[in-house]
Amino acid sequence: MTSSPPVLLPSRPSLLDGLAHAALARACAAFRQSGSGESGLPPVLVDATLGNGHDAAFLLTCAPPGSLVLGVDIQPQAVRAATARLEAARQARPDCRVQIFCRAHQELPQIWAGLPPEERQRPLLGGIFNLGWLPGGDRACLTRADTTLAALDFLLERLMPQGCLSVHCYTGNDGGPEEESAVLRRAEALPPRRWRVVHCRDANREPAGGRAESLVLMERLPVSRRRMQAADGPQAEGSGA
Repeated sequence: MTSSPPVLLPSRPSLLDGLAHAALARACAAFRQSGSGESGLPPVLVDATLGNGHDAAFLLTCAPPGSLVLGVDIQPQAVRAATARLEAARQARPDCRVQIFCRAHQELPQIWAGLPPEERQRPLLGGIFNLGWLPGGDRACLTRADTTLAALDFLLERLMPQGCLSVHCYTGNDGGPEEESAVLRRAEALPPRRWRVVHCRDANREPAGGRAESLVLMERLPVSRRRMQAADGPQAEGSGA
């Protein structure tokens, strides 16, 4: 009796990548339910570390109609791989647009400034970072704390209410623990009345072993009626809450 060939399971995102995707899909669903942002325009979603294009392809699948997906990576190898992977996703979502830039993610302010005026008016709904090196690429080409924070700060300033930013950190590469700490410090400093920050981390792997990973999710909270009233000044005496 001959043995049957092994069944090859399709590739799937890691547990932390799956959590990141779920958080961004949640933001996209909230946008669709609310109709649109204050501008009335479809949103922008940013993959700030394009890599092989897995995250950008996911963003394209869940993006609200008419969205613009921006992908940024400094390595030409990554841009080529991501462009090829995104072809099928583009065909499935002809209502959305994708723009890919072979530039460093700390150049996001310059990239944004170079967009047409009508594109710059779009609300920023989500952004995703997958730090470290390009899988299958040059491991000496790494993200760094200073450049990652420059890109993250730019997106934090522009993120719309109910939008989400995700940062997948790795501690096994040179500078990885410092980069994770820098991202966490920035996230922990966000005011809790306006932001929800979640940190998920490997509990059975040590950073010194080179395998520990973590995920930082930053959600900008929706603007409640009470907060809008507080921003406009104290309520008139006798008015309801």
